[in-house]
This record gives sequence, C-alpha cells and structure tokens, in this order.
Amino acid sequence: MSRQSPCLVFIVFFLIWLSPAAMAGDDPRSFVGELLVAEGLEPARVSSMLQDSRISICPDIVLKNLFYSTPRGSVQKPDVMQIDPRQIERGRDFMTENEAVLSAVEQRFGVSPRIITAILIVESRLGTYPMPYNVVNAYANLAFVLDQAYWKEIQNRYADAYPQIRDDATAARAKRKAKWAVRELYHLAQIADHLEIDPLSISGSFAGAMGPAQFIPSSFWVFGMDGDGDGMADPSNMTDAKFSMGRYLKEFGWAEDASVEQKRRAVWHYNRSRVYVNTVMMLYEELGR
Repeated sequence: MSRQSPCLVFIVFFLIWLSPAAMAGDDPRSFVGELLVAEGLEPARVSSMLQDSRISICPDIVLKNLFYSTPRGSVQKPDVMQIDPRQIERGRDFMTENEAVLSAVEQRFGVSPRIITAILIVESRLGTYPMPYNVVNAYANLAFVLDQAYWKEIQNRYADAYPQIRDDATAARAKRKAKWAVRELYHLAQIADHLEIDPLSISGSFAGAMGPAQFIPSSFWVFGMDGDGDGMADPSNMTDAKFSMGRYLKEFGWAEDASVEQKRRAVWHYNRSRVYVNTVMMLYEELGR
C-alpha cells in the first residue's frame, strides 16, 4: 500500500465532507438483497446482513474503488510504488523470525520466503497495516451501484469533482465491480460460516481485501488453507495466509527456477497491475541481497 500524500488526505476529507451517511432516494439494499438470494443465500441471512446497523450507504467507497484503487508509482520511480527502505530490513527480520513456517511453505509449494515476504510488505506492511473497513459494508456499497437510480444519483452528486464519472467507460467499470461485489459477498458469507463468525465482524480494506495477504473472499474460498492445524482456514491468521499465498502462487505458475517472465505472470495474477508486479519483484530481489 502506498503512503498517503497530502493531496490524498485532502481528497478523503473532501469526500467525508461531501458524502452524507445516506443519500436521498430509494434505499438500494432491497435490490442487492434480491441478487444475493439469487446467488444462493437464504433470504433471512441476506436481510440480517444488509439491514444491520453496521451497513451504511457510503458513496465514498464507490469513488475510492473507481478512482484510487490502482497501485501508483512514486514521483522518482513512476513504475515502482513508494516503499520505505526500512520495510526491506523488516522483511529480512520477518524471514528470520518466521523461518519455520516459511520453510514449510517452500517445501510444500516451491514458493520461497522472499516472494511471500515481498508480497506481504506491499499488501499489509507484514501484517501491521490497519484494516479499518467493514468488508461486508465495502462490498455492499459496491453492489449498490447495480441499482440504476442510485448510480445516477452518485453521478449527479459527484460529477463536478469527478467529470469522468459520467463516461460510459466508468459506468461500465462500476457495473462490473458491482456484479463482482455481489459474488464476493456470497463467498464472504461462506467463509464466515466456515469460521463460525459474524460476517459483519470481518475487517479489511476499502476494496474488500482481507487479512495480511489481502485475499478477496472468492480467492480465499478456493485457495485458503489451514496452515497452523487448528481446523480453520482463516484469512486473518498469518500462518494460514502464508500457506494460502504459497498455494495461490504455485497455481499460477510461480517456481524459483522459472523465468523472470513466468514469475512476473504469477505475481500479476495476485494484482493485475504492472506497477504492483514491478514493486513486488524489486522487493523479491532486494530481500535476496
């Protein structure tokens, strides 16, 4: 994750000032609720999630996902994210402190401690970055965009600040994200059932990614592993996250003796951004020096 700039701080302040807790017009929850029932969730379960007081209509979540979710390079190096050099030293310490687990991941999947650590540095500063967003709320707000009246209201309200919000390309992207969010909510409910927890207790990023490895629910549902033997595959558990990362990267072609291009393709599946891949591969090399 990149460090916040003064400009971004101002933008976030502007969004908070401009965004009411709920916007005028029809509440889009019922519309999204029908879609979740169609995905396979019980109506009572859907109602319990979407009508909970912890769910609020927050258009700023939509705006952040549309305009601030892509990794950006630094001023000095536009193709690489800003990384505090101290994170590299912490990464080396992390590999030493977690040698047993990281070695077990490498033996099972052929994925080295260096690449696991490099990704963890970028995704969560080795598990130390705060995750302040309610993940159900994040996905629900993205899904609300499928309510055409609500999307039009967002466009009208924020067109002055974001002129591109009226573009057909932006509308299409918002709709794709919204459909994706409905599916992610379904998988999030499945994960919560597996962990026997309230789905609304799960925190993460404004994009809905969870835990130190920042898995989205559908990816963790497929690749999540119980790494510490407690019978639960938990995205917030660091050991489970490491094993799940190893499984994921191996699935998408990572091998220590693979070509650089093959390694880059595996990392690209983790985050489909050239800047992200460049940053992770830079850290991977630095951690080996």
